[in-house]
Amino acid sequence: METVRTVVENLIRLIKAEIAPDAVLVAADDVFEVPNVPSLILQGPALAENGDRRTMAHIVEKDVPNLVYEQCRHPRLYHLDFDVIVTAGHEGDLLDLQERVARFYQLHPVLAVEDRGSLNLTEIVPLGGLRRVNLSNLRQSSGRCRIEDCPVYDGLVETGPLIKDRRFEFRDGVEEDRLHTP
Repeated sequence: METVRTVVENLIRLIKAEIAPDAVLVAADDVFEVPNVPSLILQGPALAENGDRRTMAHIVEKDVPNLVYEQCRHPRLYHLDFDVIVTAGHEGDLLDLQERVARFYQLHPVLAVEDRGSLNLTEIVPLGGLRRVNLSNLRQSSGRCRIEDCPVYDGLVETGPLIKDRRFEFRDGVEEDRLHTP
């Protein structure tokens, strides 16, 4: 299960549907070219582990009808941080894009991840200022957003019998059934 990829693809699809159909994703710290204006570029994600929520506990699922269990470690949780860069030909279009992005965060405080649940989508730094370095006559603004606690599993699943053995003992005509579990 490639959770990071699935989550990022869902975010891109939603941004394309609601903010900018030509939105693109570029790798973190990658040089990029604005394809056409107005445009929205997501740069990232940069992963940062949420160490406060790390646990060594295991997840155990019991299949009682088949008398087996599956066990795996809890996933490690990572924040996925993106730079959001909007580019426009003039200030009016830039302001319109900034408003669409701000509305997007209000309408989507959580990001649905197919049938697996949802993750919080947080605006870390609002789109603002025109201080972004720009060597053209285009107008740009940038901000940051984060998808919180994206689970990453190690992929190791242990399976085994739910009952190790079963012994029957007969004493004075009374049957005694003992189960020994692992």
